[in-house]
Amino acid sequence: MKLSFLKKYLLLYISSLSSMYCFAETLPVDWHSMRAMGMGESFTAFSNDETAIYANPAGLSSTRNPASKKAISDIKFPDFEIGANELMLNNMKANPLEWGTDLINAAKNTPGKQSYLELQSFPEIIFGGKFAPTFMIGFPIRSENKVAFLDTANPNNAYTISTTTATAAIAISNATQRGGFRYGLSIRPNYRTDYQNSTMDTTHVTSTNDLTSEITKNGIQTTSVGIDAGLMFTAADYWFPTLGIAVRNIPTGCINTYKNPVTQNTENICGAIRQGGTDTSPNTSKIDPTELRIGLSLTPRGKVAKSKVNLRLSVDVYPIPVSFGGNNYGVKDVDLNRLLHAGAELYFGKVLIQQGFSIRGGYMEGGATWGISINAAFLSIDYSSYVINDSLPVNSTTQTFVERRHLLGLSCHW
Repeated sequence: MKLSFLKKYLLLYISSLSSMYCFAETLPVDWHSMRAMGMGESFTAFSNDETAIYANPAGLSSTRNPASKKAISDIKFPDFEIGANELMLNNMKANPLEWGTDLINAAKNTPGKQSYLELQSFPEIIFGGKFAPTFMIGFPIRSENKVAFLDTANPNNAYTISTTTATAAIAISNATQRGGFRYGLSIRPNYRTDYQNSTMDTTHVTSTNDLTSEITKNGIQTTSVGIDAGLMFTAADYWFPTLGIAVRNIPTGCINTYKNPVTQNTENICGAIRQGGTDTSPNTSKIDPTELRIGLSLTPRGKVAKSKVNLRLSVDVYPIPVSFGGNNYGVKDVDLNRLLHAGAELYFGKVLIQQGFSIRGGYMEGGATWGISINAAFLSIDYSSYVINDSLPVNSTTQTFVERRHLLGLSCHW
């Protein structure tokens, strides 16, 4: 396989997606994986890094060489990830201590538009014995924040949403000796603060500390335990055709007050129940819905001169809605453009573990995504760009829109 062919394929793939869009509202999400977002968030059939716990825990066994005698295969610390939409990026200062006020000012300077800021960190350790299960202990934390000024009669009142989730994750994964069958389980006890206020008075929020205090004081604190399980089946070593199946947020209960983010209808839904919320709390304080995923991947490979070249292709379908006994397991009425996730990853070296340099392209939420990773010694730099469907309440109606967001990460691996 020639490198020129791989480049042409990837560029054609990305360009064919760039003009496709659909409009609806934000679906529930626990994490934005740096690599997955760049390739359409299609990670179910080959999730070979620590973020496997948010896609398919079975993939965790692919993060290390099972024949190695090395007990600890990876320690990631520190890890810094920041995401923003273009409005926030255009108003963002270099000082992180000012990002809270930057978030507010970006929206205030553009009434009717939303500013968006996301902060993530996922320190972890992955370890295991020779031809033994793979274990991971990690402490992911994610904060997602949105601000918009929508009321022209009260120009200092901001529509504000903030959700911060801190997790202590434990995962185990194993595989047959030739890797044809993989399976995994993850457990994610977590603590969350949800803040939603359509009329936050910004005259009293003049610093990032003020914003943090407002969210902490008036937010809803909840706890939950997410349990995820997954399987992977690889048919052959040649191009590694793989089927991945995962169930995230295995049900611990059901509620009948869930507001469907697509239809705005109240319905029954099952998932990981959250403790501390009420019937009037936002969805994110009541339940994390069950999510069924199915994915396929294929990795054509070849050589250019003496370098090994790989092109991983993947397609996912999720969240797949399942209804049984009057309850829903997964969000209903999601259109095909949002159920479908597809991507490609071009990388060099060993076929099973992405190393060195890689580029990605994909499709999700009805639009194109792309990304890049550079690994040098112990340092990793990742970037991804993706589109998302979101909404704002305008004049007693829901105004839907699509916006592009960017995610940049810097981490050390030991």
